[in-house]
Parts: sequence; C-alpha cells; structure tokens
Amino acid sequence: MFISTLICFLFVQPTVQFEPIHNALEFKDPVQVVFNDNDATVMYVVEKDGIINNVSLDKDNENKAIILDIRDRVGVTHSEEGLLSMALHPSFTSTGEIFVWYTAQKPKRGILSKFTQEEGGKNINPASEKILLEVPQPWGNHNGGTILFGKDGFLYLGIGDGGSANDPHKNGQNNKTLLGTIIRIDVNQQTETQPYSIPQDNPFMSCQDVRQEIWAYGLRNPWRMSFDKKTGKLWVADVGQNQWEEIDIVQKGKNYGWNYREGSHEFFPSDTDAVFEEPVFEYGRKEGGSITGGYVYRGKKIPHLEGKYIFSDYLSRRIWALSQSGQEPKKAQRIAKKTPLAISSFGETPGGEIVCCGFETPYSPLGKIYRLELSTDSDLAD
Repeated sequence: MFISTLICFLFVQPTVQFEPIHNALEFKDPVQVVFNDNDATVMYVVEKDGIINNVSLDKDNENKAIILDIRDRVGVTHSEEGLLSMALHPSFTSTGEIFVWYTAQKPKRGILSKFTQEEGGKNINPASEKILLEVPQPWGNHNGGTILFGKDGFLYLGIGDGGSANDPHKNGQNNKTLLGTIIRIDVNQQTETQPYSIPQDNPFMSCQDVRQEIWAYGLRNPWRMSFDKKTGKLWVADVGQNQWEEIDIVQKGKNYGWNYREGSHEFFPSDTDAVFEEPVFEYGRKEGGSITGGYVYRGKKIPHLEGKYIFSDYLSRRIWALSQSGQEPKKAQRIAKKTPLAISSFGETPGGEIVCCGFETPYSPLGKIYRLELSTDSDLAD
C-alpha cells in the first residue's frame, strides 16, 4: 500500500537548463505545445483565448502563423477557462482533422469538437466545426484539459470535477456524469444517436445508468496527462485541493478516490466500500500548490533522464524527474537550478525531447516556449 513516508525528494546537482526555442517570439496565454509525429519541424502552440499557432522549430524562423481562430466561440469568465487542448488525428496527414477542448458560456460547458484542414492549405477551417460532446460545467474552474490519442487509435480526454471547491456535487464518485473522469471514445465511428462510438472494451459497457465513455474516474482536475512512448502507460497529474498534489498511472476502470481522498489521504470519510487506486507519487504544500504533468523522457539528448517522469509545479516553479524503477520508493529529483517561467504545459517532440510553455509569472499573460537541455551549472537554487 502507498505510504506517504516513502515519498522522497532529492536535492542534488541540477542536470537540465531551459533554452528558448525562439528568443523574440511571445505568445498570449500559451497553455499547450503539440507536435505532429510525422513532421518534426513544426509545433503547434495553443493560446487560451482561442488561437492555435503553427511555429517552426528552426531558431532562425521566428514567424508564427495562426492556423485556427475560434475566439468567437471560446468563453472565458474564469482564469481556468478557454481553449485548453488540441490533438491531431493519428492520420492527420490524410484526414486533416484536429480535435479541441474548450469552454463556452450560456450555458457554461466544456466542448469537444472536430475541425478539418482547408483543402490544399495549412489552415484549419473554423466553419468546419463538428461538436462531438458537450459537458455541462457548474463552475468556471476544474475543466481538466488534455486530449490524447492512444496507440489503440481512440481519443482520451481528461475532465475536471466541475469546479468550486471540495467537489460539492460529488461528481468525482458519480458515474452518471463525465465530470471527474478520463473518457475514451472512438471518433472514427459514429452511431445513430451521437457523432462518436464507444469502444466495446470500455470498462462500463455492461453497466446500466452510467456513462459508458468513462475509462477511469475519481479525479479532481486532471490538467495534463500523457502516454509513455515506450510502455503505453497513461500518466496523469491531478491538481489537488489544499494539501496534496498527485501523480497517477491511470488504468482501465480504476477509481482514483476524489473527493473521498486527496492523494493517498482521507479528504471526506467514505460512505462506500469502494476500492481506491493509490497515486504513484504525491507532494505537499512545501513543494508547491498546482502540479503540471509532463512526460516520461524517451529522448536522446539527456540520457540519464531516460524512463523518468518529468513534471513541475506551476506555483513554486520547481521541476523534477520522478524515478520509477523496481519496487523501491519513488524518488523525485530536482533537475534545474532555475525555471524561467511558471510552466503551464509540457510538450514532447517526435524524438522524445521535452519542451514547455508558460508565463514569466503565474499572473502574466505573456509566455514563451523553451526546450530542456543538458545543464553546465552546479548549484541548486531553493
């Protein structure tokens, strides 16, 4: 069983530094960096107000081109709302399809939509929107926010518990709603009643009166998540309430405890006999207050990080590599002396290298894109 005393933070010589990909390029509220696995020269930068930019990885090319602008339909009345994520269809080269998750107002809701590339061009046609799913949101915070495609070809989406504080509607433990869940759907097949289908091996396909899209549940605000390129495991960083930030390896049908648990700790007394899946790692308020999930490093430029999960804290601006070898206690090592930004999101290049976006301060709208590189420094800052 997971015991909090097994958590270990190591303060050793820093190993990475942050190098700006473009010195001059700035972005307004950058919240995600996405790559096309079939084109390693281009990255897509998502801006929260409703813009997706196409940016070259060539340091000498400091142009950015808007490929999608949906500011006319993205509704932002809370700092956690906006255009939160995008994903390219696995066969994007042939389909020209991208998928986005954004918030809208009146009524307040999260929207999963598909857009299609304009014929013969690089832009995405804003008029091509096909809404796949709408999820009512009681409040403006805890919208989750990552769209991913698994190796199985299905779309995964992390959705927050609906907001406010403490999950007052207990959405995290209510499988009649998609709030507080990771969902898994097939966007290549639609049914007579909805523009997608549900994979037959989803865990609740045989259950009545539950949302069969659910892959896992009991999450508070899974802001960022990723698949390990090598193992296929789904890593999710779940933002905590007021004491514990947690990292989960999410598995089919598992219950991750919120709001009976915050991390591995009781939050509200449980009135059920449910079995809760324990986090693989957690940390308290001495280390930060809002986790930003990252990636298991599978690149070549920083070999000693191979197989370690890279993550950060938005408020403390610290960045760690989490070791996961064997049955030993999980250890998180500080890997940078300085973090030049509050990291809102990590990105992974087709070659497995790590980039990140964020803000100079947690409350500044301007941000840049950085690449993690080997460090030559020797002293670890607090």
